[in-house]
Amino acid sequence: MKQRQFTFWTCLVATVVSLTGCLQDKVGGVRIYSDTSAELYSIPNQVSMFLFHASSSWKATSPEPWLQVMKESGPGGTDTLKVITTEKNLTGKERTAIVTLVADGELRTVEVKQRDEYAEWDQEELSLPAEGGLMDVGFRTNASDSLQLYVSSHLFKFLEDTRKKDSTQTDTRAESKEGKGNLKWMRVLPNTDSIPREGHFFLAIGVGDNRHVTLDTLKFYQAAFLPDSLKAEDQ
Repeated sequence: MKQRQFTFWTCLVATVVSLTGCLQDKVGGVRIYSDTSAELYSIPNQVSMFLFHASSSWKATSPEPWLQVMKESGPGGTDTLKVITTEKNLTGKERTAIVTLVADGELRTVEVKQRDEYAEWDQEELSLPAEGGLMDVGFRTNASDSLQLYVSSHLFKFLEDTRKKDSTQTDTRAESKEGKGNLKWMRVLPNTDSIPREGHFFLAIGVGDNRHVTLDTLKFYQAAFLPDSLKAEDQ
């Protein structure tokens, strides 16, 4: 009988201790359930999320202008802290923001890093006449070894790589020296249609599994062909 009573009281005490521990997990301050650090690419609109539980209303702040907290406050309970990059990282160095999360006077932090790869066109748009010509546009980058050039698919047949004997094979590697590059080696063929050509050129880096991240975009425009009769009317 005494053995049974001892077992009963032992189980009861263990249950009370267990429940008390659970209550302490949920009462008072903030608990972060996900990883407390994240790494984002060096471009805007990169999002990271952290799952947490707050015992009361909470507030979150970011000290860096390049990282914005998407939801800065909320009621107690389980919620998600969301942050988003607002600027390109053109410093050439990785940078870090420490985001603070406060509830019930208790403070927790998460660390968000923004990578350092950058590539930037010298201009936002490039316009060519119907006669075409060389792509005289430059860019700067610190990712020379991994930088790739992508083009809107419908433009490929109108481009000629002047560095190759087989001009139909355009190299996708964006060559650069000492952090600078130029597309003068690429020729745009004449536009003999009555519709302008429009598209984009993308500077990107590979991120594995045949995926890539675009670092900067150049808008391209080529005028339409006008017959001599229409040219005379315009004049």
